[in-house]
Amino acid sequence: MRVNRTAPAILSVCAVLLTTLPLTSCKSSGSAEKIQAANLPPITGKQWRLEKEMIAADNKEDYAAGAVALGQLDAFGTMEVSKLFYHHNLVMVPAGTMVGETGPRENGAIRVRVLDGPQAGQSLWMYPKTAEKLGFPAAKPSP
Repeated sequence: MRVNRTAPAILSVCAVLLTTLPLTSCKSSGSAEKIQAANLPPITGKQWRLEKEMIAADNKEDYAAGAVALGQLDAFGTMEVSKLFYHHNLVMVPAGTMVGETGPRENGAIRVRVLDGPQAGQSLWMYPKTAEKLGFPAAKPSP
């Protein structure tokens, strides 16, 4: 009868490696979030909570594309707006969200950093009109 002695040796080497290697986490480290926060523009203006839902774009180019599409809500404009929302180039910012102004208005856009809510930490280019005035029905409060 032959005894295989390599299996216990391999197991002991694996056990040693597992106990000596540093453990990694799937969760992002705080340092990556701090680097991202350091790259965001500083809040230079007022801070406020949105009274109504607002539509915003993630950058200047998407803001311009959204302005054109929102300005003509015919079949083509509606399709373009849907596409921009689908690709997350436009986002709906809920009422009650705290935002802080990060720069002067440019072509009507209000440049903000979202301070809480689903888009917290993002820099956005908000349209000056509420979502309701741009043709979107007002959100109904959940029961």
